[in-house]
Amino acid sequence: MRGSRNGYTIIELLAVMSILVVLAGIISGILYSTLRGSSKTRITTEVTQNGNYVISVLTNLISLSTSVTQIGGVDIQDCTASPSGTSISLKSLEGDEYIISCSGNNISSGSASLINTNIVQIRTDSCRFYCNQKAADPYSIPIVGVELVVEDKSTGLFESKSSSFFRTSVSMRNYSP
Repeated sequence: MRGSRNGYTIIELLAVMSILVVLAGIISGILYSTLRGSSKTRITTEVTQNGNYVISVLTNLISLSTSVTQIGGVDIQDCTASPSGTSISLKSLEGDEYIISCSGNNISSGSASLINTNIVQIRTDSCRFYCNQKAADPYSIPIVGVELVVEDKSTGLFESKSSSFFRTSVSMRNYSP
C-alpha cells in the first residue's frame, strides 16, 4: 500500500501557473483596450463640443448682423462676387464692427478665442469664411458660410486622435444694403 499524496507535482504547478499567465494577459489586454476606448471617447467629445460652440457663436453673430464689410481683409460692398477668406468683418445693428479670424490653429472674435486652446485646435488652412448672393440682385439676402476642422491637440497615439469637420451657412436676418 502506497502512502497518501501530500503535495502537488511540479507539472501540476507549472500547468496552473501557465493558465494564470494566459488569463492575466487576456485581462490586461481587455483593460488596456477599454481605457484606450474611453480616452478616445473623451477626446471626441471635447472636439465636438468645441466645434459646436464655435458654430453656435458664429451663427448668432452672422444672423444678427446687418452687413459683411470685409472678407479676407478685403473691403466688399456686397456678396455678389462670392468672396472667401480666413477672416470676416460684420457690422451689427448698433453699428459695431465684429472681426472673426482664423490665424494659425485658432479662431477668435476680437481678442477672445472661440475654442479651448488647451485641448483642441483648428487644423491649419481648414478655416474659411465665404459669402454668396444672387449676382443679379445685390438687394437679396447674403448667405455667409463657415468651414473649419477642429482637432485635438494631443500628441498621443494616432488611433486616439480625433478631428471633426464643421460647416454651416447662415442668412443675415437684419441685412440692409
